[in-house]
Amino acid sequence: MISAVIFDMDGVLLDSEPFHDQTTTSILESYGAKGAYEAIRPFVGRNPRDMWTAMKAKYDIPASVDDLIELQWKKNVAGIKDSGLERSEGLTELLDFCHEKGIRIAVASSSRQDFVEAVFDHLNLWPHVEVFASGSEVENGKPMPDIYLLAATRLDIDPERCLVIEDSTAGVQAGRMAGMYTIGYDNPTSGGQNVEAADVVVKSLKEIPKIISQLSEVKVLPVTSPTRKMAVVSLAQIIWNEHFPKTRVCPPSIRRSQMTTISISF
Repeated sequence: MISAVIFDMDGVLLDSEPFHDQTTTSILESYGAKGAYEAIRPFVGRNPRDMWTAMKAKYDIPASVDDLIELQWKKNVAGIKDSGLERSEGLTELLDFCHEKGIRIAVASSSRQDFVEAVFDHLNLWPHVEVFASGSEVENGKPMPDIYLLAATRLDIDPERCLVIEDSTAGVQAGRMAGMYTIGYDNPTSGGQNVEAADVVVKSLKEIPKIISQLSEVKVLPVTSPTRKMAVVSLAQIIWNEHFPKTRVCPPSIRRSQMTTISISF
């Protein structure tokens, strides 16, 4: 039975991924970066520090990673009020449905806390969301499960009784690794993210109340959380796509000895 719904923020509560893209690409282009939009695609939904560390190295940017992160969030916070962004279609109805059913609501966002708060102000979400966790509060960002486990801890609800709504590849992986039933929201504004690894995929938030109603009839959620081996394989694929975004699978020519040099810790 579902006791809580934990939302990702960007691309779920609002279609803000293009807003983030515009901020990030403008910063990169100010340093003469070419092909900035394609370069940041693999980092949708992930911790900004990962992205800026990679971009600094890729484009030989003289500014520090900390300065780049600070500039990004200052621009985002300052711009959200006049962005014209509204709640995602179907969000208000979904929030109302959860409240009617006594389902608690949390948000787990890779964005920094000040931007999360600015979005809550902009969309008037404070009356609806009980707790939130931001990317700046966890050591390991998505696709690691830390942020979802933190949100569940703050709700004091076991992970297996939580449902996650995500629009990014990394976010879906994080929800599944947290042991939570994960809905992949195939949002066309989120930069072509692959959410097929989710327990179920939807095209609209309007589909989710029906799914929750169906799940309320079962005692144990049919979570397909990955085993440790599956998690390592999935994470390795994400890392591969970061470096070779046009290659969908690791080429068979890569020797096993090369694959085993990748060190992934849990």
